[in-house]
Amino acid sequence: MSIITNPADAVVFAPDLPRTSDASRAPWSLPDGKKLAVSVLLHAPAYLDVVPSGALKPTTMQGGVGRETSEPRHGQVARLSQWDFGLTVGIWRLLDIAERAGAPVAVALDAAGVRRMPGLARLAAGRAQEIVVRGQAADVILGSGTADERGSIADARSAVEAATGRSTSGWFGPERGQSPQTTALLHEAGFSWFGDWPVDERPVTLSGASEGLIALPHPLETEDMFALYTRGQPFADYERALEDTVDQLIEDADLLGARYLGLSWFGWVLGQACFADVAERTLARLAAHPDVHLATPGEIAALS
Repeated sequence: MSIITNPADAVVFAPDLPRTSDASRAPWSLPDGKKLAVSVLLHAPAYLDVVPSGALKPTTMQGGVGRETSEPRHGQVARLSQWDFGLTVGIWRLLDIAERAGAPVAVALDAAGVRRMPGLARLAAGRAQEIVVRGQAADVILGSGTADERGSIADARSAVEAATGRSTSGWFGPERGQSPQTTALLHEAGFSWFGDWPVDERPVTLSGASEGLIALPHPLETEDMFALYTRGQPFADYERALEDTVDQLIEDADLLGARYLGLSWFGWVLGQACFADVAERTLARLAAHPDVHLATPGEIAALS
C-alpha cells in the first residue's frame, strides 16, 4: 500500500519507488535471525581538473579543503590533490582496516579513474569482495537525454569491468545524481541494485519501469564525507553517531523486522591518518556484534 499518491502528470524524483511504511509491509528477515545487515562501500572516485566540454556537472561538489562546495576551478591543486590522496593512500588504508576486521567491502570505481589509473583498478579488484560502477567521474553526471544517459551507463560499466576483470551488478551515481529515467535505465542494463537514495532503513524493491531493481539505502548522516565535511561534524561526534545508529537499528529490529545500514566511506576522508581509527573501531565493533550480518551490498540485495 502506498502512502503517497502522485498526480499522473507529476514529475517526481523516483517515479518507480513504492512509498510504503513498515506498518503496511511484511517484515524483512536475515540469515540466522540477525537483526541488522551492514555493508561497507568504499568510494574511489576520480575528480577531473578539466571537465569535458558539454558534460553535465553537479551544481555543488562536496568537500575537501575549506569545505568548498563550488565547482573546482582549473588548477585548484590543494583540493584536487586531497581527492587524489584517497586513490593513492586512503583507499588502501581502509582496505587494510577492513581486512584486519574481517569485514567484506565493495569498492566503487568510475570510468575516468580506471582509464587514467589502471593499477588502481587491478589492485582494487584483487582485494575488494565486490566492484561497483560509479559513473564517468566524480564531477561528471548523467547525460543530456535518455540515449546519452543510456550510453554513459554502458560506457562506465564496460570501462570498469574491462579494467578490473570483474562483473558488476551495483551502481552508485556521482554525487548521488540521477534523472527521472536513471533507475529504469539501470534496470534495462541489468543492474540489480543502486545505492544513491537514503530513502529507507531496509532494501526497497522498485516497481514500474524499474521493476525488480533494488534501492539499497546509504544514509547521508553516516557517510563520512557528508558528516565531516558538509556538516563539519567533529570526528568524535561522527563515531558516536555511527554507534548510536547501529544501536537504534538493532533495537528497532525487534519491532519492525531486520534493518539495513549501508556505510558510505571515501578514501580521502576516513582513509586519512587522523580519521582512520574511527573506521578501525567501527568495523571491529560491527564484526564482533552478534546481531550484525556483515556482507557486500550485492549480497544484501540478493536477500531482498
